[in-house]
Amino acid sequence: MSAMPRQVILVGNQPVSLPEGVTALDWALERVNAQNPRIRSFLGCIRLIEGVLESNYALLHCSPERLLDIWSKVRKVSQLIRRQLSPLLDVPSHIPKLEEARLSAGLAQSMLETHVLRGLDRFPDDVAPGQIMEVRKLLCVSIGQIHSFLHDTFGAIMAADPRSLHDADYFLSRRFPRDIEEAEWLHSTLIRLGQYLEGLESGRRARLSKPAGRIRRDEAVPARADWETTAEFLRTLLTGLTPKLKEILALRGIRFYEMEILDRHAFEIPHHCRLVLDLHETALEAVEGIKASVGATRAEQEQGVRDLIHCHAACGRRIAARLEEIDTVLRDLVAFVPLWVEAVEKRRALLLKRSIDEGHKTDHAALEGEAL
Repeated sequence: MSAMPRQVILVGNQPVSLPEGVTALDWALERVNAQNPRIRSFLGCIRLIEGVLESNYALLHCSPERLLDIWSKVRKVSQLIRRQLSPLLDVPSHIPKLEEARLSAGLAQSMLETHVLRGLDRFPDDVAPGQIMEVRKLLCVSIGQIHSFLHDTFGAIMAADPRSLHDADYFLSRRFPRDIEEAEWLHSTLIRLGQYLEGLESGRRARLSKPAGRIRRDEAVPARADWETTAEFLRTLLTGLTPKLKEILALRGIRFYEMEILDRHAFEIPHHCRLVLDLHETALEAVEGIKASVGATRAEQEQGVRDLIHCHAACGRRIAARLEEIDTVLRDLVAFVPLWVEAVEKRRALLLKRSIDEGHKTDHAALEGEAL
């Protein structure tokens, strides 16, 4: 009987064959329940320990306040390794290469526990003044050993992931955690932007779409009292939405075409808002000026009415057009953000699946496929 064909998963648009006997369902469950949480745990520990990487000279001579800060973070890394990372390393893998890396990481973790982490337990969270020098010496040894364990085991596990075309060197470099962090920060910022836009959606319909239709139909400049709710919404776009868009533009990890789209929105929204606010104020001044200058005769009064009708119609059409432009830009932005979030999710999704040809980094620098 012929062997069953290997099952295939898609990483972006590229098929990746799983090892013989491993189903796509096996890997999907393992990816969600063990491998991705394992990767996140490694990255969290690495980020913390790299925040306290100091030379031995610095550890031996820094202020007691700085030392206690370093001690606190090292203790936190120790707790994360024991309570979060270690249980995840205990979960077997269906992928032979990954299982081998997992077993090796588990052995390294048990050695770290015996030779390093238990040594940290000898001292309390709040170090007594008489123990400061002992803690300094302990940290000189422990930080490097913890950092080496995290980096070495993380690189091996990442290289064994079936989605990866990289060897361990890429994951041990500073580029990988930096790439992940940039994508994560951009993703979380876009999620908040999407939530903010959802909160504006009812206001957009009530204060832009409907007033624009009413102004165009009536061909009349709204009175100040009727205009206030729309003006308030426009000011919210100026002081609330616009700074958020500019904040995102300053983030790293944005692709050129995304920046181009967002930059246009960040310019058009405040531009049109200020324009329509000024236009409404100018139109009201013109209307009030016409009313004030109407003569006493019937002919002058009739001419004044015609002037008012013409002024209302001309200004009303322009105000309605500007409101419709703002409404369109907002709807475009609301439609674009979920697509952008999806694209970033594909990029941040471990950043494992890159082109083997490093000369095409620009085109293939982001993973397209499974998300963390």
